[in-house]
Amino acid sequence: MRSLWLLHELDVPFELVEMPFDLCYTRSPNYLEVHPLGRVPCLVDEGFRLFESGAITQYLCERFPHKCLGRLRLDVERFEWLQWVHYSETIATHAAALVQQRLFIQPEERSSAVIKLESARLAKALALIDTQVRNQDHLLASGFSAADISVGYSIHLASRFADLDKLPGVRAYYERLKLRTAFKQSLPAGWDRPLAWLPEPVITA
Repeated sequence: MRSLWLLHELDVPFELVEMPFDLCYTRSPNYLEVHPLGRVPCLVDEGFRLFESGAITQYLCERFPHKCLGRLRLDVERFEWLQWVHYSETIATHAAALVQQRLFIQPEERSSAVIKLESARLAKALALIDTQVRNQDHLLASGFSAADISVGYSIHLASRFADLDKLPGVRAYYERLKLRTAFKQSLPAGWDRPLAWLPEPVITA
């Protein structure tokens, strides 16, 4: 979704190839030639192949600079932009660990210690964003960028587990991002339906 949101923001032509969440497809010889680990996303641009969403973000912003979603070489915000683009993975890693515990592991095999630890780590990761956006609309003082897309996606993922009402800066920031047309275009069908396997929010601070 992160890369798809960015493509919609850039408003460039692209072809989206959707794949079932099935090892028969993602581990097929044809797809392993595209991504050697059989994962998504993967970008193919005129024969050039790139995986890892952070790298895809940097590539697309430099390949299509017209929307000023990146902060290019010599820009005073360049390294702050890079920091937030890659910090998004910190948030996503902890949220993904909770997804794994709740969705892919049978209840009797789930680890309460892992859930507690990852919930606390997710809370701290989001608290840093809360401080950053408490007094400004976006992560960078200059305005919206692909860093907001990267972090915004991770908050979107984390919102299934975090009580964002306890993080007013993050809550307001996330609500602003959800209003963007490109955000809405990148959402899968039925994303807002309640999922039975998801727990009540686990972050209370």
